[in-house]
Amino acid sequence: MKKTVKLLMSVCLSLAMMMSICSFNIQAADDDNVDLYYANINSVYDHGVLQGWNIQGKIAVKNLAYQKNVVVHYTYDDETWKDVSASYEKTSNDGYEIWTFETPMQPSNKYYYRYNCKFAIKYEVNGQTYWDNNETKDYSFKGLNLTNKQDYQLNKCQMLVDRCYYRCGLNGTIMFQDFNPDKEVTVRYTTDNWETYKDIKAYKHPLYKPYKNMETWIFRIPERADKYEFAIMCEVNGNTFWDNNFDKNYVYTR
Repeated sequence: MKKTVKLLMSVCLSLAMMMSICSFNIQAADDDNVDLYYANINSVYDHGVLQGWNIQGKIAVKNLAYQKNVVVHYTYDDETWKDVSASYEKTSNDGYEIWTFETPMQPSNKYYYRYNCKFAIKYEVNGQTYWDNNETKDYSFKGLNLTNKQDYQLNKCQMLVDRCYYRCGLNGTIMFQDFNPDKEVTVRYTTDNWETYKDIKAYKHPLYKPYKNMETWIFRIPERADKYEFAIMCEVNGNTFWDNNFDKNYVYTR
C-alpha cells in the first residue's frame, strides 16, 4: 500500500560525523538562549474536507535553569494576541533542550482557504525574559490558498526532510535554506538495522523552487525493502551538516 508521510526534522552544525554508523550527533549553531528551529502549517482534513489549520514547530532552548517557561505568543487576526505553552520534548546531545508547540486549530470559515498567523517565542527563566521574534519582524504565515501554501519556515534548521513515499524504492524531498549553491547532499541508509549501510546522492530539483530563499532536493533509494532507516548529510565549504531527526534517524515502514 502506497503512503506518504510528513517527516519533520531539525539540523544544526556538526564538525564531523560520529564514528558509529548507528547514530549521528547534532550540535548547536550558536549561543542564543531561545531560537525557532522550524515551523509549519498543519492542515486538518476529515474525509477530504478541510476542517481547519494550525501552526506546529520546534524550539531550541538553552538550559539556564530547571524552572523555566516557554511560550508562543501568536495572533490569527493581527489584533488579538494570545499565548500557548510549549512542551519539553528532550535534551539534545549538545545540551540544548528541544521544545515543541502547537497553536489551537483555526476552523475553516467562509474564506475557507485563507490563512494568517504571526507569532514570536518568549522564554522566561531566572527572572529574565528572552525573545525570538525574528529580529523584531515576528514569524508569519499568510496567504489566500491553503492548498498552495508555504508549508515551512526554517530558522535554526538548515534543512528539513519534507516527505517520503514508496514507489519501487524510497523516494523523498529535502527542503534547504538557500545558504550556498555549492553543496553536496548524501543520504545514508540501512535496511538491516545498521548491520550494513549505503550512501546515495541527492540532487537539486532543476525547476521546482517553491519558496523564497529555499531549495528543493530529491533522492531515490532504488533498493526495495519493508523498512528504511536513514539520515541526511550536507557538505559545504568544508563543513558537514547532519539531519538525523533529533538523534533518532528517520524511519520509513511500508
